[in-house]
Amino acid sequence: MKNVLMLYPNMLFYKVAIFNKLSDYLRKSGYNLIIWYRRMYDPFNECHFNHIDYKMTRNEYKRVIKEYKTDIIINILFKKDPGIFFYFFSILYAKFHNIPVLYYGHGFHLQKNQSWRDFLYNLTYLLFDGIILYSPKEKNRLWKFYHNKVTFAINTLDIEDTRVAKKREQIKQELNITEQKIILTTGRLHSRKKIKILSDIFLKNYSDSSEVAWIIVGPDLSNEIKTAIMGIKNIYYLGPIYEKQKIAEIFSIADIYCVPGALGLGIVEAIYWGLPIVTMNVNHGPEAFLLRNKENALVARDKEELENCIKEILVDDDRRNIFSINAKKIFFQEATLDKMFTGFVSQLTRFY
Repeated sequence: MKNVLMLYPNMLFYKVAIFNKLSDYLRKSGYNLIIWYRRMYDPFNECHFNHIDYKMTRNEYKRVIKEYKTDIIINILFKKDPGIFFYFFSILYAKFHNIPVLYYGHGFHLQKNQSWRDFLYNLTYLLFDGIILYSPKEKNRLWKFYHNKVTFAINTLDIEDTRVAKKREQIKQELNITEQKIILTTGRLHSRKKIKILSDIFLKNYSDSSEVAWIIVGPDLSNEIKTAIMGIKNIYYLGPIYEKQKIAEIFSIADIYCVPGALGLGIVEAIYWGLPIVTMNVNHGPEAFLLRNKENALVARDKEELENCIKEILVDDDRRNIFSINAKKIFFQEATLDKMFTGFVSQLTRFY
């Protein structure tokens, strides 16, 4: 059994269940996963994997490497967290002791493609013995001589066994929703999501509609938007919801999923529930490789086209149904946990 130490910054609430299953999966392949995280944010799940929560310092790092008889390291730290000095020390110390170090995470900065940023990212990858990316979307920005040491651990969610027993009308009744068609927006609602664009479109076209509702779920909605939508009866801002079953119920009653700006894991959740995705052509996260324009999504060039896309997909039941079938098919072909886990194993087997 080879010991794999994963250096992880913040263990977010939805990651614990994934790493519990990854740990079991790797154990069957001969690898013992140990995760050293800096912070834990999960009131819902219990860790079943080996985990360390010491403060990340150079001395602790040396001790952990020795105590856990580390054979290979997977690094998903941010350079700024716990700090650039520790980040590079952790790589160089391991390499000095002939321990392979694998990079895992975003391939590149998620904003504009800037050549100087790409150069720095590629330069950093020289230090790593292998690269595990969130999706194939980022590979084309890597220097070509890296390509033979890249695998993909698809960034996804633990939702494959999620079911909703309640009927649609029951869920709507519990939420006091009477409208027939539902637009859903979820996630951290910061400026990159461009929620104001959708707010403007909805207020212009549907604010007095008895047929169309807009459900908004997530933290960080701006005060400007809160003020604009206040008192609109068919807009339902539910705030942040972290309970898996509750959010599943909300996805199960929606008709389309719309975030004008940068999309991430919301794509995964939307396609699992068979929701057509309506968005704009911006710098989305790596999960955007799951978007197929005019197959499971409509990707608009600008606000005006987005407005038209929403109108078209809401009224065209047959097209929504086709998009829904395509979305579910893409999820089970490309975004399952198995897809993610095989990306780790195929990288680890390059060394042991």
